[in-house]
Amino acid sequence: MSESMPGKYDDPWSLALKIHELAEIGSQEFESSRIIMDVLRSRGFSVVDHYMGIPTAFRAEKVIGSGKPVVAFLAEYDALPGIGHACGHNLIASAAVFSGIRVAENVKNGRIIVIGTPDEEGSGQYSGSKIIMAEKGAFDGIDLVLGSHPGDNWSVGEQSLAIQDFDVVFNGYAAHEAGNPEKGRSALNGAILTYDAVNMLRQHVRRDANVVIHGIITEGGSASNVTPERSVLKMGIRSSDPPYLMELTEKFRKIVEGCAIATETTYEIKSGPLFSSTKINPTLSNAIRDILISKGVNVDPLEETWSKMPTGSTDFANVSQVVPSLELSYQIAEKGTPWHSRLSLEAARSEWARKSLRTVIETLSDFARRFTDDPDLRRRIDEDFKKNKK
Repeated sequence: MSESMPGKYDDPWSLALKIHELAEIGSQEFESSRIIMDVLRSRGFSVVDHYMGIPTAFRAEKVIGSGKPVVAFLAEYDALPGIGHACGHNLIASAAVFSGIRVAENVKNGRIIVIGTPDEEGSGQYSGSKIIMAEKGAFDGIDLVLGSHPGDNWSVGEQSLAIQDFDVVFNGYAAHEAGNPEKGRSALNGAILTYDAVNMLRQHVRRDANVVIHGIITEGGSASNVTPERSVLKMGIRSSDPPYLMELTEKFRKIVEGCAIATETTYEIKSGPLFSSTKINPTLSNAIRDILISKGVNVDPLEETWSKMPTGSTDFANVSQVVPSLELSYQIAEKGTPWHSRLSLEAARSEWARKSLRTVIETLSDFARRFTDDPDLRRRIDEDFKKNKK
């Protein structure tokens, strides 16, 4: 039997383990997406591949009764370059697939959708695919979007930081560093000066905006005795305040321009998609937290969750800005376990992860079923969405 045939991965844990094993990086998740689509087809979903023009994206739907309301589950399945599924996206994919399947088998009316959203980690051509989809109207007509993410605690309604990524290329002139250094213009100097200037910017940012700035120089020359004529700097700027983030990105652009002038080099800036901050929905958060408590889960109080400084960024946040959405955070490792590490890589295929995955699927599908049956709940969630600015 072909490994992509339905049946071989037709349960949550076997699918999660297979995706973990494949460890396909962003925009290259061809086998992972193919296996997921096969599983959904085998359960009666109609599936569109290459969704929104993205080769490893898909949209699977199943209509029950009237086809209203419309609930979507978002799957991620990209691994991290060099370290694999150390962010647990293999679990995110399985949770979305089998939550969708479980809901579709237990509701009287509704349109149940599973959307495959590649490259959340931002390592490929279709980085932040949910942003691309949102801008193209993929979530128009959807009443609720649900997702999940593994970590070191159980919580609902976690906030996230908006982030803007940049790739900056400096170009100079090569020369012999001993023979005629005056003829050279170092692109590496432009990158280093920018890096240092950004370090100085950190001293003058608003503390209440939760600013995080990070970057690396990925290219700096080929030989120590040749003036580097090309250097590449990758930089990310985050904040919990999107308008302030825009101010910082303008300052960053001025820094790059100034450093190019100072080093007599030229530059090119390419900005990635803007990851937004998450729009919190209290009614939605409370309802899902109540289900978790009923299952005996020790879930963080909402006030505690909302008071924490956000530490990550996700393109799921952009979806939350256009439709009521919630990404459930769940525990698969001891508190304090570093993510994107060898420890989290192993956690994503652990027995702890298997048990938590089952609870997540039950919780999300139970809530989605309630959502389809309860018009008053839908109304209150929609009211929260409309009145919350961010």
